[in-house]
Amino acid sequence: MLPDKLKKWFITKRAWEIYVLLQNLSEAELGLLSDLREQIDLAVDSSTLILQSTWSLLNKRIAIRERYTFPKSQLKIESYSDALIESGDRVIIRADSAPHHERDYHRKLLARFPHHLHDENGRICSFSGDLEDFIKLTAPYLR
Repeated sequence: MLPDKLKKWFITKRAWEIYVLLQNLSEAELGLLSDLREQIDLAVDSSTLILQSTWSLLNKRIAIRERYTFPKSQLKIESYSDALIESGDRVIIRADSAPHHERDYHRKLLARFPHHLHDENGRICSFSGDLEDFIKLTAPYLR
């Protein structure tokens, strides 16, 4: 089993990678920075990192949830759920890795199963599984 100090190092590194990606979005109110240390500590115990960034003027937020395993002393993202949410907790788009969809809304097999995206119309679409790609997809909604 991986020592907590090493787990914390891996999770901290990943949290900062996420923070940098969110910095690229327009006028982000990155309140997550003040919460980052606490979320990292919680993730060391639970192996799940949960971060949120808010755009209060737009009534929108991005919620990122990643669950980790640590095979061979490395951080591996076991599962994730990334969502762009507006006021009233209405999900605009969401990407996740839950293996509950095999096909997109055209009935074609997902390109990178189990990774998929629920688009603004609720349709299932193929998705890369990369947080950076999800962040790029959210940018037009945050202008």
